[in-house]
Amino acid sequence: MDRSAIEKIVELGAPNIHVEGGYTYSDKELNVIEGPKVPTLTFHTLEGLVYTLLAEQAEFNGPLLIDVNDEATVKVFSAISLNDRQREVPYLVRAELVSIPFNQRLDYETMMITLKSKFVETPELLELVKLLGTITEENSAQLSDDGFTQTVVVRKGIALKDNKAVNPIVNLKPYRTFNEVEQPESQFLLRLSEGGNVALYEADGGAWKLQARRNVADYLKSALADLIEAGRVIVVE
Repeated sequence: MDRSAIEKIVELGAPNIHVEGGYTYSDKELNVIEGPKVPTLTFHTLEGLVYTLLAEQAEFNGPLLIDVNDEATVKVFSAISLNDRQREVPYLVRAELVSIPFNQRLDYETMMITLKSKFVETPELLELVKLLGTITEENSAQLSDDGFTQTVVVRKGIALKDNKAVNPIVNLKPYRTFNEVEQPESQFLLRLSEGGNVALYEADGGAWKLQARRNVADYLKSALADLIEAGRVIVVE
């Protein structure tokens, strides 16, 4: 019998288990047979998750852990299985968010449409829209001729009709998390440039993400208060 045949017989044999110093050792790799798990059900609203949890939470053996992963994602985990030490992920919520062109120059008409369709209407937003409505693109030349010399003055760029001062920092509420919760307010740097271009640069260092997660967690804690009090649901952020 050759060596490969002997090694194959050894491989097919039962593993040798040895306990030493409180640790269990094996001469073969052992794999845990996982128990059956439910497929993940995906939602796009927090309201859909709440209704489903109220209807189905009794089907799970232990408390469900709701993790507000980020401003647009919520994951629900089951309790740890006693058989394979794994968790199910029965529910997942992903917000359907609009794309907002921050940190880039837009013509003022596109910026006006963006502000009106992708931001919560607030007094400061209305003031900004009113300000941008006074923008004119200036591209003119004035000729002066006294019979001996000619002078030409060329003006290019953008101007404000009412000659208003522009506040460079604005506080706005873009739609950046689930619609069921209050959108977090954050600061933006407003820049006007030649060619009638306008840009909004994020200026809060990403602090809005923390507030968004807190708003989502607060919504779930309120909507699932009875299940939380009964120890059937835990909400973390």
